[in-house]
Amino acid sequence: MTPKTALVMCHSPVGSDARVSNQIRWLEGAGYRVDVLSRGPEHADASGEVFRIGAAPFWRRLLIHTFLPPRARFRPLVGRFVPRERLAGRRYDLVVVNDLHLLPWAVDALPAFAAREVVLDLHEVYAGNGTGLAYRLLIARYDDWLLTFITSPVFTRRLTVAEGIADLYRDRYGVPRPGVVRNVAPFEVLEPSPVDPERIVLVHHGYAAAERGIDIMLDAALELDARFELELMVIGDEAALAPLRSHPAVAAGRARFRDPVPVTEVARTLNPADLELIFFPPRFPNNVYALPNKFFEAIQGRLGVVIGESPEIVGFVRENGFGMVVEGWTGSHLAAALNRLTADDIAAMKRAAHAHAAEFSTRGEGPRFLEAVGAV
Repeated sequence: MTPKTALVMCHSPVGSDARVSNQIRWLEGAGYRVDVLSRGPEHADASGEVFRIGAAPFWRRLLIHTFLPPRARFRPLVGRFVPRERLAGRRYDLVVVNDLHLLPWAVDALPAFAAREVVLDLHEVYAGNGTGLAYRLLIARYDDWLLTFITSPVFTRRLTVAEGIADLYRDRYGVPRPGVVRNVAPFEVLEPSPVDPERIVLVHHGYAAAERGIDIMLDAALELDARFELELMVIGDEAALAPLRSHPAVAAGRARFRDPVPVTEVARTLNPADLELIFFPPRFPNNVYALPNKFFEAIQGRLGVVIGESPEIVGFVRENGFGMVVEGWTGSHLAAALNRLTADDIAAMKRAAHAHAAEFSTRGEGPRFLEAVGAV
């Protein structure tokens, strides 16, 4: 029997995208042969072919964003690097398009090689996804132009990561309400690590995006009791990392950087720590509606989770007891809340994370994804 075929597309390096990796594993487990179109590299769980997208160097991308109008940017930024010839003549039972960077090409090309379902996974909130002057001046209009493609009838289904984001896309763009598939992590067979009252390890992992609250965490580190240590396991280019490395908390030894690891190793690497900080101030919509993969990875690592008043996460934390919600969005608010915690409080959070680890893992979310994309 010929296996069903799927093409999973993303403009990111596929090996570093936990959500896309989950999609590949779920589809392979459901009997699909999965081809991958991405920035590379090969994905260990995909049994099909690899189609790699190239990229313009940074200086050229900067010039393109500076001097070209939005609709003229796509071809020199992305379109010319799509391996169109290798994809010609193929037909897929299912295509999953991740993020927005490939949409102008996808809307034009997909009718030729998508036999059935075409799913657009919007991930998070894409509009206004930045606070800096450079983003507002150079990137925002291009992002807004990309968003005009999400209403295309080419897409038979749409997904996102959280209920509030699904409502936002429906209300703002007039598309059918996307299905919700959470950014869960694979289940890990782990136990909570013991809590040392004299050395409580706080960790934050993911992309080095200061807009998402790392600056506040570093501010808090300067006001924490001596028993706390803050570790940042973040990835990013030097432009993103430099302002974090120059923060006084790093110079004072109250915070340190550690080497990032592949997504498949994140939970086990986190396990010796005690609390994950996920402190996303409401600086732009993506922060407001955040329900990030790092939250579920921390649960698999059997860590307690410390969050701000993020509406998509608050219910999980309060209902299940594996964390604490901080009122207020300053470093002082965060530090004061942490300083009040006892070792017993933290151990109880870690035990609660352990109790709910299977529930909040790919074990439960995989069937939900397959149903949402029409693969069952």
